[in-house]
Amino acid sequence: MKRSNKIRPIRTRAGAGAVAGRDGAIDFAAKAALLSRAEVVNPEDHVYRVIEVVGTSEESVEDAISSAVLRASQTLRNLRWFEVLRTSGHIVDGGVKHYQVTLKVGFTMEGPH
Repeated sequence: MKRSNKIRPIRTRAGAGAVAGRDGAIDFAAKAALLSRAEVVNPEDHVYRVIEVVGTSEESVEDAISSAVLRASQTLRNLRWFEVLRTSGHIVDGGVKHYQVTLKVGFTMEGPH
């Protein structure tokens, strides 16, 4: 019997449409596969390396995320997704001085040359 190359998503209890990994993070590759089941996905395209980065901004959480992703893209190729792990900041004189966002960033690995 031939084994299927399709992605087999893990279903969560959160709802019928929820797709997540064991840690509860959304598996975007599996979610996309659910949208077009007829398409066979190359499993090698869905092996990721994951790093953790911290972005900061004096403006907003969104700017902190964008700065972290932009900086990671200057060093790494094939960035595919991010997940917010922690949001924090620095308070000065009763106001927010800057925002910090810790992200997991996933990227596909290149094959051997």
